[in-house]
Amino acid sequence: MPRLCIAACALAIFALSPTRFIAAAQTERFNPGSAPAPQVAADEPRLPEASPPVAPLRRGLNGEIEVISPKTQSGGGPRLCEANSICVGKDQGFGSVAAALAAARDGDLIEIVAGTYHEAVKIGLKNVTLRGVAGTPHFDCAGLHLPEDKACLLLAAAGITLENLEISGAELPESLGANGACIRNETNLSFTLKRIYCHGSQEGVLASGGSISIEDSQFYDNGWTGQTHNVYFSGDCVVTVRGSVFRDARVGHEFKSRCRKTEISDSTFDSTKGSRDLDLPDGGEVLVYRSTIVKAAGAASEEVIGFTAESCRYSGDMQVKAVRIVNSHANADIRNYDKCVGHPIVLDEVASQGIPIRDFGYVVHR
Repeated sequence: MPRLCIAACALAIFALSPTRFIAAAQTERFNPGSAPAPQVAADEPRLPEASPPVAPLRRGLNGEIEVISPKTQSGGGPRLCEANSICVGKDQGFGSVAAALAAARDGDLIEIVAGTYHEAVKIGLKNVTLRGVAGTPHFDCAGLHLPEDKACLLLAAAGITLENLEISGAELPESLGANGACIRNETNLSFTLKRIYCHGSQEGVLASGGSISIEDSQFYDNGWTGQTHNVYFSGDCVVTVRGSVFRDARVGHEFKSRCRKTEISDSTFDSTKGSRDLDLPDGGEVLVYRSTIVKAAGAASEEVIGFTAESCRYSGDMQVKAVRIVNSHANADIRNYDKCVGHPIVLDEVASQGIPIRDFGYVVHR
């Protein structure tokens, strides 16, 4: 070998830092099947972390890689969803809700074509909407493993909206709490429900904190024990309900709220075999307007309303205005446990039908 070449090569090798020289040697000897990958020194330049793909990829007719927008996929049949949505259903862009969620991003609209979906999913996208179209899709979670042993639809991001969906079959064994829910949020995450039909589950909605809005929805045949209910709100929460029905809980309450503020209008509560129609165990500011409350003879609990039965975590009055109470239970009552001293249940323009209802505690009639 010419002396010039030997000298130049020696200088090039010597110019490498010890770290670089070792890394290069390790790279040459590296066998993927038998040795660890080479280590890169901390001071070595590095490529930035790879960005997540924005959508599925494919190779176009010109041979180049191109992005497939999940909002424009149509599947094998006529598209049944809005143009700006991610479409789920038979012969649509996605065959499952889980696949659609994997392709979606924060703020997307996912439309689900009517049909039965044997899926239980965790939704971790902020401000995303899941909406049923062409009828009402049914999430049948019977026999399925529930995400994180919690719910058929587990809401793990803020601002999620569920609309026009039927959900049933959420169940957990005693060893995991026996409180499988149709819908459950992670702590303090706000959400909205519109035209939701939740039934046949140990718990209907189980929420901890957040701002919760429920409109035009129905909850029935949930609340299988004294610790589970058609809906149960706890933590630092605010709940607003409009035009909804809560009926036929098996054992638990039709509606239970520990929120600091609970506002209900144009809704129905029908206790046929379970416990209280309305349970507000920790007080709070409670307003019930233009609604109907029914207590059947076969209900396990005689209480139509229970207020501050456990504590006065949030002080405030309970206002019941322009409400009709229909009662066939021989011992029905409205009971203020007076844990929030000086804060009454105020019955304003309340009309009663059937067997008269007794009052206990600080209850004011207007």
